[in-house]
Amino acid sequence: MQLITTAKRRPILTTLKGFMLIEVLVSIALSAVALLALASLNAAALRYTKMSQYRAVATHLASDIGERMRANKGRAAGGTAAAEGFWAGDYDYSTSFAGQAATISALTPRCHTAASVCSTRELAELDMAQWRFQTRRALPEGSVFVLRQADAVAADVWIAWRDPRVASQDEAPARAAECPSGLAASDPSIRCSYFRIKL
Repeated sequence: MQLITTAKRRPILTTLKGFMLIEVLVSIALSAVALLALASLNAAALRYTKMSQYRAVATHLASDIGERMRANKGRAAGGTAAAEGFWAGDYDYSTSFAGQAATISALTPRCHTAASVCSTRELAELDMAQWRFQTRRALPEGSVFVLRQADAVAADVWIAWRDPRVASQDEAPARAAECPSGLAASDPSIRCSYFRIKL
């Protein structure tokens, strides 16, 4: 009688052992899916954090050029006097993104000492060269696009950079109107921040 009972119990134990192995495999599979989801979430968080950092830098750069334009506002055209400085459009810069890839060279005269005698145009050229150089150093392939508003004492400023980590499909619709047409930034890895600066 004991032999029969032992014989009946062996198949039950074998079945339970196989069932526990399936449970372990299912739990490993679920853990792997959860870990992949966490890795994807972490990558997205890093990506958006970096994009937020770039936009903060762009905001600082836009504030910088705004102060430079205010300091060299010049005068509007009136009577026989020609417009100067900001009013003359000396800060306008409309080179395409590809056209800004070249290294920025130093300008002469430098206009940075008390003895320097510079026109408003020369000062604006120096301001733009220094600002473009800062933009290039602060952002990956940093580029600028500036247009003075004819009907207001204001300028439209776009600051662009290349960021391939945010060039995914989920962001393609949002970037449609980010960059001006003159910047010719058709590559989805090129990001733009727009600012309107009132003087």
